[in-house]
Amino acid sequence: MASVRNVDGSPDEVWDDLEWADMNEAEQALWAVLGWDEDSWQEETDPPESDELYWADLSSAQQKAAGELGYTQELWDEE
Repeated sequence: MASVRNVDGSPDEVWDDLEWADMNEAEQALWAVLGWDEDSWQEETDPPESDELYWADLSSAQQKAAGELGYTQELWDEE
């Protein structure tokens, strides 16, 4: 399985500019744990519930996925 790209600095600066198709399977799988799919990522449907949740309200699996995507509690809660 492909590895997740290295996020240096703000994860939002990395992920916000990518199309769903630009991500590899591993990255898409991590975003899927957070409830995202191609339609929600491309803003064709509403974002998943996790987009509105604070870190403490994410499941442990969601926190792990967010961490692998470069987020910390502080960075996630800034959104």
